[in-house]
Amino acid sequence: MRLFTVGHSTATLDQLIETLRANDVQVLVDVRSKPRSRLPHFDQYPLQSAVEEAGLRYRFMGDRLGGVPRDPAVRQRWQQGRLDPVIIAHLRGSDEWADGIDELRRLITSGGGTDVCIMCSEADANECHRKAVALDVAEAVSGLEIVHLSMSKTAAGEVGVQEVLL
Repeated sequence: MRLFTVGHSTATLDQLIETLRANDVQVLVDVRSKPRSRLPHFDQYPLQSAVEEAGLRYRFMGDRLGGVPRDPAVRQRWQQGRLDPVIIAHLRGSDEWADGIDELRRLITSGGGTDVCIMCSEADANECHRKAVALDVAEAVSGLEIVHLSMSKTAAGEVGVQEVLL
């Protein structure tokens, strides 16, 4: 079983869909705290519509697995593109996070292993909370392989290059 992660960054919607299809992803799980973007095509409803029109499923789980803490004292530490261990520890200690991880585990293991991709906006998985999401799910699902999909183009013009994280 595989769990993919992707950061949409400045990609086009077509690039995202193409990358998901090329990797046989069946479900895109949006883990952004606020499913909005400065790129309107990545706002929740246009994104959901495009994903479903492509024959994939879309799930929003940012209410439980989002990276922006609800606690104002912890939230002040949050910065886009910076993975803060204090914030991650805070998120991991919440009931919402535990519930979200459990639901994601069920989604992945249902039907013998559904290929799921968790998506946020940050391009670099090592600087995004989705890495913590992926690692926590990997602890709950034996043998789960985590693969990061890059939305940047290579010299050969390829999009969706894979990098195994775990």
